Amino acid sequence: MSVGQKIQSGLEKTLAPTAAKLGKSKILRSLSNGVIMTLPLTLGASIFMVIANFPIPAFTEWLNKIGVADQLNAIAGGTLNILALFISFTVAYCYTKELGAKPEVGGLLSLASFLILAPQMVGSGKASLAGFANSYLGSQGIFVAIIVALLVGCSYSKLSHFEKLTIKLPDSVPPMIADSFSPLIIGIIIFAGDFVVRLVFSFTSWGNVFDFINKIVAAPLMSVGGSVPAFIFVYMLANLFFWFGLHPAPIQSVMQTIATSMMLATITQSQAHEPLKYLSNLAVFDFVNNDGTGSTLSLLVAALIFGKSKRYRSLAKIAIGPNIFGINEPVIFGMPIMFNAIMVIPFVCSTLISAFIAWIAVKIHFITTINATVMMSMPWTLPKFITSFFTYGWQGVVLRIIVFITLICLYLPFFRILDQQEMKKELEADN
Repeated sequence: MSVGQKIQSGLEKTLAPTAAKLGKSKILRSLSNGVIMTLPLTLGASIFMVIANFPIPAFTEWLNKIGVADQLNAIAGGTLNILALFISFTVAYCYTKELGAKPEVGGLLSLASFLILAPQMVGSGKASLAGFANSYLGSQGIFVAIIVALLVGCSYSKLSHFEKLTIKLPDSVPPMIADSFSPLIIGIIIFAGDFVVRLVFSFTSWGNVFDFINKIVAAPLMSVGGSVPAFIFVYMLANLFFWFGLHPAPIQSVMQTIATSMMLATITQSQAHEPLKYLSNLAVFDFVNNDGTGSTLSLLVAALIFGKSKRYRSLAKIAIGPNIFGINEPVIFGMPIMFNAIMVIPFVCSTLISAFIAWIAVKIHFITTINATVMMSMPWTLPKFITSFFTYGWQGVVLRIIVFITLICLYLPFFRILDQQEMKKELEADN
């Protein structure tokens, strides 16, 4: 038995039973299925997002000039940018279905509760306007959407078993109308709960439940600083939060601010021909994710090369394109990695390994310089293999490849467990 087979065998003995137990959980099953339901939105929109933000300035300027860019970005605006809105429905739908109640009612009540709890004014003071901010309906609202979906789905399902709380109309009334009136009292109870939550948070410094969730996560991280261990720890934590459904953007933005100040200082030091004080810090910051969050490009390549199940090979073929350009929501929500017990270890540890390799590269003087101006100005959709050449020279490209291959080896044994489980399901379905 090879070393790889021994590792895989050990993982199967330890992780597979745990994953099987978690797989029986109605909550985790609902979360997984609810997130997968959004795949047509995330994958479809990501293709147009890549076109709209293509890493060739002349092309994007031309799109803006002819008025096409805004229309392309509108596709992301109606899908990826309000993903929490859809998740509030899909997760509640799946959970209510698991609990034996009417899933469409649970989904609608959850969606309504999510919008009730969301701030309904944009701006402040006299400049405020009635409306919903995209940030709350998108990345900053996913975790709240999941909590609302589970609570509302559970509440509706349990309350629907009380006959006194369901309105029953005569048999002469058409079923569609009767079914619409049936959950009316339960809906009022749930909306009353939304009112109480909204009222309580209006008297706090946070103002709403969305800012409460995001600030209690991001605020403690602001004091961590920009040391190498801090970057690694915070981004590992961000990956873990993403696995739980909390988008890492608020956390990453905190560290991005710290890194930007280091980049500006590095530009000044380079111009003055002084030693680069933050070379290690910025190299680690750049490599904490070798592509998208969790360096999922390595996972997709592992799936393409070693995958045997139709499901994961098909997903990899579709998701690898957007992932090259830094958009990895299709694999996060499509595999899914979120709430996947087998994938949590490599997803979180990928940051530790890639950052550690980058730190070693600086310490052994393989990486000796950094172009912070380029690092700051490159479009975020430009593949990192390209940006590395302009930021570090050929050494940066070599380092990317080393990290890329290393992370394929990290993901492979975990992916094979998933792949084998899926293969069994496909064989059973064929028979």
